Amino acid sequence: MTRARPAVRAALAVLITVLLASCGSSAPKTSAAKLFQEYTKSTEVKNDKFPSDGGSSADRLSNFAAYYTPEQLQYALLAATACVSDTDADTDADTGSIVDPEADCSPDASVREAARDFAGASGELFQRSVLVKHEDGSLELVTLYVARASDRSTALIDPGGAAYTGGLEDFRRHNDLFSPKDLILTPEGIDSVPGEGKVVAVSGHTPLNWTPWAIGGAAVVVLSAAGFIAARRFAPQRRIRTRSPAQPAIDAPPE
Repeated sequence: MTRARPAVRAALAVLITVLLASCGSSAPKTSAAKLFQEYTKSTEVKNDKFPSDGGSSADRLSNFAAYYTPEQLQYALLAATACVSDTDADTDADTGSIVDPEADCSPDASVREAARDFAGASGELFQRSVLVKHEDGSLELVTLYVARASDRSTALIDPGGAAYTGGLEDFRRHNDLFSPKDLILTPEGIDSVPGEGKVVAVSGHTPLNWTPWAIGGAAVVVLSAAGFIAARRFAPQRRIRTRSPAQPAIDAPPE
């Protein structure tokens, strides 16, 4: 019986390791409720809509409780609001919800160009915040934009002007803003106005899947090694004829 060669054993070990690793996910796991609770307690949220101004966590919680229910605060934090130049409140045609224009809505030229490309000159532009918990544990509110065309179709636009028409999964798969180890809190309908679906906590980017590449590479090694072994095993054996060395001449002893 032919014993497995070291190269084959190593390649098989790689295959087993990759398959075992692919059974789990490196994406962080935190519930939406827990992440939202972290936000309400933190006094160090970057770009916060409700800055604590030096107050304590207890002060922050008291202020929120005085003005908002948890649902109202979540809406104020995550709902899409219209980017318009005037300060009059508007009513969303689909839901009847009040959409308050953001006075500080100032997307750059790349965002406005992407919005025009998708929605045309008559389209509408909204902005929404997503809560991000970065890999290092820090919290930040990041502004994204939603372009809406006259037919009510929407596209999500990031601050760099990249547009995503496939909803949350499209954004997670293709954005350059976040890593798989970042967490974002957002409505499932991240490209909806003012927001649709339940609020979810998901990784900021879909995990990179190296499994097919690793398996393919290991398979190449296995096949190459197996082919080499088979070639050696079944190759015709050449018989080498050897000649015995000539015996040295021995002089007869003198008489």
